[in-house]
Amino acid sequence: MLHKLISPLHHENLTLPFEPDPQWVEDNQVVAVMTGGSEALFLDKVNKGDITLDKPIYLIAGEQSNSLAACCEILSWINQHNGNGQIRTHR
Repeated sequence: MLHKLISPLHHENLTLPFEPDPQWVEDNQVVAVMTGGSEALFLDKVNKGDITLDKPIYLIAGEQSNSLAACCEILSWINQHNGNGQIRTHR
């Protein structure tokens, strides 16, 4: 499943840096971190059970709005909690 995280402070038109393969998205936990300030949204999804640390988490960094910085913070949290994560900026 593809989870898109967008901070409510951002209202610009945001796009992914690449179109992920639908089968890859279906088979994995994929999180498109579209903006900075979306780290709390990630934690909300973890707390609700929408995202689990039992499987790898693939973070897609967008090309604007501090997306990469937010991905780094989320990946740090995943690593601190013994999860397996990876940041992707292209295929």
